[in-house]
Amino acid sequence: MPNRVAILFLFALLATSLPVLAIDQIKPGQWETAIKVQMQGLPAIAPEQLEQLRQFGIELPVGGNAIITQQCITPEQAKLKQPLLPQTEDGCSVRNYNHSGNKVTGDVSCNGTIKGSGKFDMTLLSDSAFQGNLSMQGTAQGLPVNQNSEISGKWVKTACDADIPSYQP
Repeated sequence: MPNRVAILFLFALLATSLPVLAIDQIKPGQWETAIKVQMQGLPAIAPEQLEQLRQFGIELPVGGNAIITQQCITPEQAKLKQPLLPQTEDGCSVRNYNHSGNKVTGDVSCNGTIKGSGKFDMTLLSDSAFQGNLSMQGTAQGLPVNQNSEISGKWVKTACDADIPSYQP
């Protein structure tokens, strides 16, 4: 038994002493992003109402459903020297953007439809995958917003489809 404890301790020590994986850039091209939104304070939607909305082709990001989007990442954006999303989206801007090792972090400030602020962090799993979180607090059309979102992305292909947006900062 003492040998097992020593071996586990050794593995734990080695795992914490490994250097952080430095990812200098991601692959440019078409990316798929999934966002799972968790909003606090919203009224519950009955399963019957959700089913009616689905029949009309409306899929709400509730109950674990993710919003799936496609985005074209330019070679400049792939170098991770700037945020991957446009800073003018809905009156939002990114501040304190930082890329170090396999981590990307920053603050978000919005003064459009959503008025508030938040933080994001992203872990680069490889040059073709990432995962992260975004938290926002504020108001939207006078209603309080307290949102936490899980974000994941994966590279799809080198050449972007013609209808996929490419955001320029």
